[in-house]
Amino acid sequence: MGKRYRTGDQALVREINLSIILNCLRETSPLSRAQLAEITGLNKTTVSSLVRELIARQFVREIGFDSSGGGRPAVLLELNPGAGRIIGMEIGVDFILAILTDFKAQILWRHREDTDQVEGQEAILAKAFDIVRQALAVGESTHSPFLGIGVGVPGLVDVSSGTLLFAPNLKWCDVPLRELFSEEFNLPVFVDNDANVAALGERYFGAAQGSKDFIYLSAGVGLGGGIVLNGQLYRGIGGYAGEIGHMTVMSDGERCNCGNRGCWETLVSQTAVVNRVRKAVEAGNASLVVQLVEGQLERISIPIIVEAAKEGDEVARQALEETGVYLGIGIANLINAFNPELVIFGGVVSLASDYLLPAIEKTIEERSLAWPRRMARVMASSYGPDACVMGGVALVLHDILSRPALIT
Repeated sequence: MGKRYRTGDQALVREINLSIILNCLRETSPLSRAQLAEITGLNKTTVSSLVRELIARQFVREIGFDSSGGGRPAVLLELNPGAGRIIGMEIGVDFILAILTDFKAQILWRHREDTDQVEGQEAILAKAFDIVRQALAVGESTHSPFLGIGVGVPGLVDVSSGTLLFAPNLKWCDVPLRELFSEEFNLPVFVDNDANVAALGERYFGAAQGSKDFIYLSAGVGLGGGIVLNGQLYRGIGGYAGEIGHMTVMSDGERCNCGNRGCWETLVSQTAVVNRVRKAVEAGNASLVVQLVEGQLERISIPIIVEAAKEGDEVARQALEETGVYLGIGIANLINAFNPELVIFGGVVSLASDYLLPAIEKTIEERSLAWPRRMARVMASSYGPDACVMGGVALVLHDILSRPALIT
């Protein structure tokens, strides 16, 4: 027998309508019941019944009255921040970052911890579990339920099983992250590629709100991309789309951790930026960077380079300008290929966006087709290095807002 489809029975229609109400209140609040009826096209009786259920389940709360329309004041509604707590986490190549938020995605707690690949997969995951336990301890004091954990990781992910298939910069393969987190914490767990997760975070809370066609770039130790087309994350036939950092840009370029040569990420990652500065210093060029790291060149980082650039340091500025050119080349190709409304640039390298964007925009002007170029805006992420953890929160919220009737 072939695939079975769920038909539009009353329960399904009600679930869809509950989802519509919740999403309206997430995107615009406060709203009255009458305003919800006008926005959704549902009749007032249906809206009142749906709101009553959402209030009973503590997803929505009444917060006061609107007297601006004259006549009887209307009761205003919004998402109830106390409906639950959500943990967003990013397991990066050299760090773990986690946040705890309420149901309105307001950050209640934040923790970052550096890691090193030499520690090994088991030790790094133990650190991640310990950070989740810290978040749970903070959240338990609020007496609100925990709704789930959203995790972003730098590699190919089988979203259906939550398995990290291959992370070239972490050197991890076939790690069943959802299963491991679920067994440890007995909570709903969602796992996806870090750039996809960050793209969802920008769509829900950041620079891409209201945008249906955009590309998110995450530049850190590697370079990943989240591609949103017609309002939906584009995953490709196997779910692995967005590995734009592994587009070949230089046929005889540097060896990438994925095994290829000349990948785009070898030219624009934080390692590439740091290496440009380091090579310039080792070649005898004077730079404030040397003072800032007290002569220990292994301590050079993006924040240090940005600090030097702000002071007018020529080595730092030239390294960032060269990086901006290579970013612009790749972005021009993406603009030509996808005709997006928006390209958002995030990750730790985006801390240098003030110095990168002029070179990016100049290169795009030179290398992309005029028609799609005129339609595309390029901008820095609203959240910078925090976009992925906000996206982890969005993963959990998306699940709840898509099927609220099933959440107990």
